[in-house]
Amino acid sequence: MSDTPDPDRAARVIAENVYAAFCRQGTMPAHPLEEQTIVTRLVEAIRPQIGIGSTGAIVEAANAALSAWEQRDPDVRGPRVVAVNQTDGSVTLG
Repeated sequence: MSDTPDPDRAARVIAENVYAAFCRQGTMPAHPLEEQTIVTRLVEAIRPQIGIGSTGAIVEAANAALSAWEQRDPDVRGPRVVAVNQTDGSVTLG
């Protein structure tokens, strides 16, 4: 059993799914060392929104983190999150 609280675990799963989907569909240079940094920023953005009842807030938080990443690195471009399932952590990008 993990000591990680459920909201933390949920935020991590959603963040990892956002990152993976973005990488599959986006345009980006190969910087594998950035993965943990970007996932951590996604978790930090998403975590405060978990459990407040609005998936829209999670979508906005994830998209804000993706936009910040794109602003930092002009070679990174990709789709945005359009839906999140808090139950299983799945995401839809569009």
